[in-house]
Amino acid sequence: MTVTMNLINLKKKGHKEKTEERVARRVKRERIQNIVLLSLLGITALGMAAAGPNALQLLRHVQKLFGPKQKLNRRLGQSITRLIDKGLVVRRGTGDKMALSLTEKGKRLAELLESEQRARPQKPRRWDKKWRIIIFDVWERRRGIRDKLRLKLEGMGFVKIQDSVWAYPYPCEDFFTFLRADLRLGKGMLYMVVEEIENDRELRKHFDMPLN
Repeated sequence: MTVTMNLINLKKKGHKEKTEERVARRVKRERIQNIVLLSLLGITALGMAAAGPNALQLLRHVQKLFGPKQKLNRRLGQSITRLIDKGLVVRRGTGDKMALSLTEKGKRLAELLESEQRARPQKPRRWDKKWRIIIFDVWERRRGIRDKLRLKLEGMGFVKIQDSVWAYPYPCEDFFTFLRADLRLGKGMLYMVVEEIENDRELRKHFDMPLN
């Protein structure tokens, strides 16, 4: 019996680790694609397209986040291909004559991402010793929206403390308002500011907060 339970626990642990790895890869892919879109939006604002042969070098700040140049080029290439497949980016020509530009659909998404960035909270000099809690209740048939919300919260730095309950130490009302409007969740999302979370030692350690 004990051996069976140990095997079950190992399988559960392995499944959880694989899920976390899968989510981490997905978050990274989405971050690269978002950087590409925002970079192209900036170029579009200048009335230009990202033109070869150095089109991808216009996005080189991605390298600081995502590793060596060899992997960077491959990941950027994959990201651009995905964006093209989604109808967000168009590529014209090849080699020295290659140019990348946003479609109207891509421009709308990039502008939405830009709005999201402006809504992202700024870390204050001193913590006010209050926790920001986001709770959501999304129906199973809207699983895609639920997954998108989780990715955005994780990318923002929130920590899940229970299923559908996420915590963050700094004011983020604008970010919450943006998410609720963007994902059309309405009353399905709830924002709270609380002065105490029971047994928050691990949370404080995660955010590098005083433990006393």
